[in-house]
Amino acid sequence: MNIWAFPSIYPFEHPELRWRGIFAHRQYKGLIKNGADLQVIVPTLWNPPFPFSELDPEWKNYARWSYPNKAVHDGVTVHYPRIRNIRPNRLEKKTYLERYVDCIIGFFRSNNIKLDAHNDFFYSQWLPDSYLVQEAAHRLGVKSGVLAIGDDVTVYPNENKRNFDIFSKTWIEADLRCAVADYLCVTANELVKQNLPYDVIHMGAEHDIIHPVSVQEKSALKRQYSIPEDKIAILNVGSAIVRKGWVDLLDALQIVKETTDNFVLVGVYSKPFDLNLKEEAKKRGLEKNFVGLGEIKPDMLHTVYNAADIFCLPSHWEGIACVLLEAMSAGLPSVTTAMCGHPEVINNNDNGILVPMKSPAALATELLSLITNTDQRKRLGDTARNFIVNEWGDYAETSMKLYKRIEELLAVK
Repeated sequence: MNIWAFPSIYPFEHPELRWRGIFAHRQYKGLIKNGADLQVIVPTLWNPPFPFSELDPEWKNYARWSYPNKAVHDGVTVHYPRIRNIRPNRLEKKTYLERYVDCIIGFFRSNNIKLDAHNDFFYSQWLPDSYLVQEAAHRLGVKSGVLAIGDDVTVYPNENKRNFDIFSKTWIEADLRCAVADYLCVTANELVKQNLPYDVIHMGAEHDIIHPVSVQEKSALKRQYSIPEDKIAILNVGSAIVRKGWVDLLDALQIVKETTDNFVLVGVYSKPFDLNLKEEAKKRGLEKNFVGLGEIKPDMLHTVYNAADIFCLPSHWEGIACVLLEAMSAGLPSVTTAMCGHPEVINNNDNGILVPMKSPAALATELLSLITNTDQRKRLGDTARNFIVNEWGDYAETSMKLYKRIEELLAVK
């Protein structure tokens, strides 16, 4: 089976792009481990070589990435075919959709790759991009599958009619419909007003790498990250934006501090920076209760989980947050909002705690309980770890369902 994967974003050896799309990459590695011959295709806008690239801002921007035609990332072959990108725009006669599809078709033809409808499959994530890939697949006579991951269902189709039409066409015409959470599939079907078949394909957690550590190792990691060893460390991981629940969390901790000062909030956050978290903490009298670590490389994130005592992600919407799964894999008692896909992971007060969205008071109550109750933290952390290892699975285990579904689909005459 040949799977041609089209991620919306994918890691690339450049300081600004090295970790983008890491979860898609891990799923692809899982598919390969299950037996797929998988290669990644990332269509990229063309730009002329220097100094001609300096003639247009977009050309100049793409020139700094210096995409090769082909590369290997962590054992996965990645192709970067070029989308025609003439400047000025008035000289371009084809739409972006037409040029994107031409790019994909041209890639297979120029490389003399003959596609087989019963052996080759196009797989793309994030539905707006899937729209383009799906069109190319149908023109090339192969089947395609789409993976919805969050905003492409809950936000994108509701922004305007054009987006809705693209979303509807993609979801309805897909040969295989998947999402990282059941609620996304249900929502997608409600939007198109059809009861279409779908599959839930969870993202895994690398529980062999992300696992609990000893008390001594935790203390050493706290020292490494300048986290006070005598304080309960509450970790949140996510972009510094409102929808990740940072403001709700800080408001909750302001309430908690009225009862106890025995905590610090450890923040791991990357761009975009809509919020200045240090300033937000200071406004609430929490400047001494905040440790801002900024961006941490994904392959080092497990060490931060191991330096923490509690994980808290009070986000306003997600697919299913991969950082929540990773925190649970690390054996952390986790608090998150009862929305989107989180109730599909958290059995409340069994392997974690669910709180209402945008409710700092309810969040404060649960955090205070965890801060002051060692036994509760251990119980929730242990059950979270057991759930990930014994029920949820790593990327190879969660990808097995997808591999088998593609195999079944290709076998249909």
